[in-house]
Amino acid sequence: MKEGLLAPQTNYGSVPLRDHLKAAAVKADQVFLPGLENASKAHKLRTTLNIFERSKSFFNLPGFIIESIEAGRYELAMREYKKGKLLLETRPGQLLPINPSKDGQVSIADEQQQKRVLDKVWGSVEKAMGEMRNVLLAQLQDPARSVEEHEKTLEILMEVQMVEDPAWTYFDAQHAHVIKQMNVAYKSSVAAVEATLEQTEPDVAGQDTLTGILVAQLQVAIAALDNKQSEEAVAKSAAEPAWNRISELVKVLSEIVITSLPGFWRISKSFIEGKYKKPQSSSRRSPTQCRTMALDIIKLYISLLSQFFTLSDMAVMMSPNGSTKSPTLPSNSNSLCTAHYLTKILGEIQDTVNEINGMEIASDSESGLKSLLETAKWRFEDLLISAWLRDANLLYYLEEWIASPNDPSATHYLTQMELFQRQVTTAAFKLAGGVDLASTTLSKPARQHPIPGAFTTKITKAFIDALYAFMDGLVHLASEESPVVKGKIPHTDAAGGPGGTNPLELLDLMDGDTRLLLVISNLGHLGNAILPSMITQLESAFGITIAEDRQTLMRVVQELDRTLSDGYTKPKVENVTTIIRNGILDPQMDWYETPQPTEIRPYMYEALIFLVSVHAQVSGISEGLLTRILTMLVEALAAQAFVSFKEVPRFGMGGMLRATLEIEFMHQTLGRYVSPAAAKQLGELYTNISKAYSKRPGDEGLQGSLDGVKRTLSDTRRATGIEFLCFRATKPAKKKEK
Repeated sequence: MKEGLLAPQTNYGSVPLRDHLKAAAVKADQVFLPGLENASKAHKLRTTLNIFERSKSFFNLPGFIIESIEAGRYELAMREYKKGKLLLETRPGQLLPINPSKDGQVSIADEQQQKRVLDKVWGSVEKAMGEMRNVLLAQLQDPARSVEEHEKTLEILMEVQMVEDPAWTYFDAQHAHVIKQMNVAYKSSVAAVEATLEQTEPDVAGQDTLTGILVAQLQVAIAALDNKQSEEAVAKSAAEPAWNRISELVKVLSEIVITSLPGFWRISKSFIEGKYKKPQSSSRRSPTQCRTMALDIIKLYISLLSQFFTLSDMAVMMSPNGSTKSPTLPSNSNSLCTAHYLTKILGEIQDTVNEINGMEIASDSESGLKSLLETAKWRFEDLLISAWLRDANLLYYLEEWIASPNDPSATHYLTQMELFQRQVTTAAFKLAGGVDLASTTLSKPARQHPIPGAFTTKITKAFIDALYAFMDGLVHLASEESPVVKGKIPHTDAAGGPGGTNPLELLDLMDGDTRLLLVISNLGHLGNAILPSMITQLESAFGITIAEDRQTLMRVVQELDRTLSDGYTKPKVENVTTIIRNGILDPQMDWYETPQPTEIRPYMYEALIFLVSVHAQVSGISEGLLTRILTMLVEALAAQAFVSFKEVPRFGMGGMLRATLEIEFMHQTLGRYVSPAAAKQLGELYTNISKAYSKRPGDEGLQGSLDGVKRTLSDTRRATGIEFLCFRATKPAKKKEK
């Protein structure tokens, strides 16, 4: 049994069997194992593909978020992020399943492997979200984006994990940007203003040069007013480029505030109400700090405008030391141009103040803006009044000696003065708040508002001072310093007055008497019509009564009229009284021994012919002054005759009759201009002559002598009727019968 196949050496016959089995197994492995391995791999691959198919959105999430960021679809990225996070936290096994062992348990190694894979994918997701957060925070710092876009960005960031509230990124960036923008804009605008001033300011070698520039501007501007042209046409001047730069400075600052502050405050208000505040924010900053930031912007706006226009408290500006000059304002701007641009600039400021106040940011801002508006009004009034009074003192240069179309007894200069005064007073009223200058009200009918008493007093004083300056100018026109004498009347395209015929063009304006008469006539028209009308309009517009100032002005007009009238009549009085005195007290004339008169001596003709020349001059220039001036001369003549005859110790009959003849001839010839005072003087003169009569031998037949004197008087009156025709009263023309 132990021999052969079952020998012990062959393990009792099992070795060959095992060898055959091993060989068969090896052969089977060689044949079947690759197929089984491939089947296993295919099964695993199918399982993995199934897992990735179910969770591909999760594994593709990092790339999807990056693509969404690049496309600007932040809300979509946020939505997918939330879905992925929810799956990761609640169903990780669904994202990456783990095959349990035969006993149904999941190995720790498989769980760790699953966690590593998911953490790696989620790390990429968080990295992509970090990039999105950075992009959104950068957008919050972009001032060019609209408030709606910023609000949308904040809403997205509120769902992103952040330590601080994203709103502070917006507030800090916007606040810094607006502050910087305003400072940069202010500096560049001031530089532009200064550069323009350098280019447009005249190279003034003396005050006369600037005067000539301003006078030429005024001539053009007032002509535009006279022709009822637009405000812009009236404001044309060499200073316009500088004023436009100043206006742009205010406009730029206002636009920065108006375009940035509403959005900033809208988000700030929402933040204060808790809208963009994270519940678990680590920030210790108070939400009210954004209100402070808004106030910073408003305060800077106020500060920059105050700095440029040198605004300060009204009490300081009202002090005697308050200056009205500013190095950044044009000196070659006439008051009409200044008025236009100051009104325009104040309107811009008022628009901005109204816009900001409408936001209701804080009571501090409202009080600060109110103060800005009040100080700007006061400062602008100062600037306007300074230019107003300066130009009022120069306005007499515009007198071109052209008769007014409405009143030939006055020159067109009075109309120009009235237009100028009305325009500047109206502008001063507007600047004081009498009319709402905000652009929103310009399309509506202007409604007047009462203005503070301080402004009323200030404007009224300037108005009165300007009138006094005009009257001083009238005195200059009558003097040898008159522009027509010095050749300083401006000759712009606006020269020549309203057009039409000019009755005064043939007058010799180099003659002082001619100018004096025209000025006296103007002064009379000023006192009788223009001043009362202007003062009444002022009282009506401002709701005041200035009776005392009115009386003072009228008194000054009367005194000035008297002074100028005396300036004209005094030389004439001296001339005519000298003729009369020399004729009466002629050493060759013996009033006691002279025989009965048969003619009137030449001195009386000389005196009357002189008065004829005065009559011709006055009637040719201003007929309205004729009666007044000749009456004054006749009164002086009568007074001189009275005094001179009083020096004659005695009269014979011939002397008495001669004196009576000569005085009566003068009396009858000038009867139209003999005032009651002169008539009384002449009556006393006759009485004195009668008292001084001393009868001498041969003085008989007084009645016959008187008859002879009457004939001589009558003959002489007829003979000189043509020469002295001008003294006769003109008879009213009879109406022709139909």
